[in-house]
Amino acid sequence: MNLKNQNHNPKISIIVPQLHIYLNVAKMGKRINTDEFSLLLIKIPRSVIIIFFSEDAALLGMTDVTLNYLYTPLIFNLSMIDHINKKTLQLNGYIFFLVLFISVSIMVIYSERVQIFAQTVSIENDNQTKQEYVNNTLYISGTASEKAKSDLVTISIGVETANRTATDAVVANSLKMNNIVFALNNNGVSEDEISTSQYSINPNYNYSQSGNILETTGFTATNTLKIQSMNLSNISLWIDSAVNAGANTIGGIDFQVSEKRLDNLKNMLIEDAIANARQKANITSSAVGLNIIGIKSMMIDTDGFNPPQPFSNEFVQRSALSDAPTTPIIPGEQEISVSAHIVYLLR
Repeated sequence: MNLKNQNHNPKISIIVPQLHIYLNVAKMGKRINTDEFSLLLIKIPRSVIIIFFSEDAALLGMTDVTLNYLYTPLIFNLSMIDHINKKTLQLNGYIFFLVLFISVSIMVIYSERVQIFAQTVSIENDNQTKQEYVNNTLYISGTASEKAKSDLVTISIGVETANRTATDAVVANSLKMNNIVFALNNNGVSEDEISTSQYSINPNYNYSQSGNILETTGFTATNTLKIQSMNLSNISLWIDSAVNAGANTIGGIDFQVSEKRLDNLKNMLIEDAIANARQKANITSSAVGLNIIGIKSMMIDTDGFNPPQPFSNEFVQRSALSDAPTTPIIPGEQEISVSAHIVYLLR
């Protein structure tokens, strides 16, 4: 192997005898054992600096690229070979993961900034639009109503009986109630229109002036029937026949609109109430130079109706028990109303 002695101090540049063996093998065209060659380099004294010429490096299996990076005209200190061989893999690993971490971090930071920016713009635009709508709103209430004749009546008819014993009170009450039911059936009330709404037996007491119970004087049995019918033409007849059969309590008369008919009326009135609100909104928005672009909220109130005043208990009892002809009971009308409360969006 040739040395560049003319360019380097002989004291720090020597020829290692073992290298000649590898050079001779390489010159004969045979492949050298690179692992053994590497071990040989490590064993060279640490103060030695070896300079290879291009032709000798190529014989040892070194490509031009490797030679350019490692050997020609590189001068390396062999005292660092052990450290390099032991730390190169670890260092390369550190460098690889460091570069990977930095690259990924840059990508993540960049992508997050883009995403946050996009979201901020979207939220600001959305808030601006919503704020614009909120500032331009119009609250309108529309109403619709209709008077409907009652087609359902509920009558409460009862009997109270008192006696010294509870048994006697119950027996007397049952006899009178059977007579009442029989009379009602004979005057056009069907059995599916009659039901028991209340039944009770209560003791009767004598009280002292201070309010203490002195003694039990007897018992009172109470039985109340509910008549619910769509036949409104025989109400007076039913009351008269019940009283004549022994009824002594009339709970009252309640005229109503049947549930099915009431639902149908309310559905029609909802449409009318919404149309009424829209008409008011069109007039109002046009007056201020704005257009209706949508509805923000809507609430429908269908609980508005005014039932006729039911007949009081005292009035019915006076009419039924007096010697005068029975006062005619005429069903009234109910005013059913629906309200639509709407918040319109204007622009």
